[in-house]
Amino acid sequence: MSTTPLERYLAEQADLAPVERFSLCEVPDTGTWQARIPLSAPLAGQQYAFDVDLDTCTGCKACVTACHNLNGLDEGESFRTVGLLKGGTPAQPFQQTVTTACHHCVDPACLNGCPTNAYEKDVFNGIVAHIEGRCLGCGYCTWTCPYEVPRFNSARGVVRKCDMCHDRLAVGEQPACVSACPNGAITITVVDTATLAEAVRGHTLVPTAPPSDITRPTTTYHSDWGLPEGLTAAGATLGGHSQSHDPLVAMLVLTQAAAGALVVDLVVGHQRATSTTALALALLGLIVSILHLGRPERAWRALAGFRHSWLSREVGALGLFGGLAFVAVATDSLVVQGVAAAAGLAGVACSGMLYVVTRRPSWRAGVTLPRFALSAAVGGSAIALAAGGGRRPALVLAVSLAVKLAWEAAVVWRLDPERPPPRWLGPVPAHGLARFLLGVSAVFLALNSTGGPGAALALVAVLAGELIERERFFSAASWTGMPGPKT
Repeated sequence: MSTTPLERYLAEQADLAPVERFSLCEVPDTGTWQARIPLSAPLAGQQYAFDVDLDTCTGCKACVTACHNLNGLDEGESFRTVGLLKGGTPAQPFQQTVTTACHHCVDPACLNGCPTNAYEKDVFNGIVAHIEGRCLGCGYCTWTCPYEVPRFNSARGVVRKCDMCHDRLAVGEQPACVSACPNGAITITVVDTATLAEAVRGHTLVPTAPPSDITRPTTTYHSDWGLPEGLTAAGATLGGHSQSHDPLVAMLVLTQAAAGALVVDLVVGHQRATSTTALALALLGLIVSILHLGRPERAWRALAGFRHSWLSREVGALGLFGGLAFVAVATDSLVVQGVAAAAGLAGVACSGMLYVVTRRPSWRAGVTLPRFALSAAVGGSAIALAAGGGRRPALVLAVSLAVKLAWEAAVVWRLDPERPPPRWLGPVPAHGLARFLLGVSAVFLALNSTGGPGAALALVAVLAGELIERERFFSAASWTGMPGPKT
């Protein structure tokens, strides 16, 4: 079969002459010429990685522009960013621009946390790729990744990220950012993954970055000039999603209250109205949670990552809880209700763990798990009081809520000890005051009513206070990360 002139031309261009290959090389400070990409593919136990020379990065953002254009990204979307480290002294100020993208980690947290298996790490070259067709837009990977590399695209309803231009690398071409850098600050190297675990232990990629031993990132940053101590990053405070947290706030409060209600009902005396109310709130919470997804029609995929994703486990446990709670109400069986309560508590635990594994300081296990457990006790006893009345659920509510209010104040105090008094109100005093007043009101109502309107008002006050508390839980989930603009 004869070839067309265009096919012959492309074949000729693919076979570069030695002088043309030489033109793609650069001469670093070592005085020897080298290519910006490896001449051979990684061997077993190796993978591709970015290498950044901070001394030659000027912050021109040519890499950002090239990445955007060659990958056909949407307006406002970027797989690579350029941030700034600043510090020094008034007499000797210092600043350093830092280009950053996906670090194609040895143990990628985005892959481990994804409930739909929308991430794959290539076994031959180590590149971590995102499969858009599997993504349901939950955005959980934007929390599990300590570098906030995956970004939620609201127009598409999915998350997207850098894949190191793997299609270009496969045919011997440089990734967009590498080819565009006028100073050769970005190159592709091959690293040994076996030795990387020890190499990154106790280190960070650059000042202010999260500990590297969380995911073992493969990117290397180096500077012959050295970086002074005490550098801070402009725009490096991570805040989680660009999505609204409201559906998650409602889901967590309602499902935890419902699970707690079934437990409290079994402990203080069964009232069918309690389990019926718990079922209604649980179903409402599960329905509302779908609104958080960028592509809610793909919600059925959320169980695919059950073996490794706490989000998948949460979906499975809470789905089972909802189904068993329905059977318990329909049959009025205490045995089934007990099993449903166990499934609900398992769901509460999974809800806590999916935030704990993100390694955010304010979401650590000692803070998150007690918070969620107390929410189940407070919400559950409030439901039992409003649905069935009685002195015992009122006492459970008063005691558990008093403990929770004191515990929340202590947690906020410890997280922000430098704030002027009253520190226990948190970073937004108006929200903290509203939460405290609602809690005190609920305690007062619980102690002075055993049913009727007072108990109903106590439930409303409890749920409103818990919604504020859970919103504060998300707003506190920040830490200092890689320098660069954050969404």
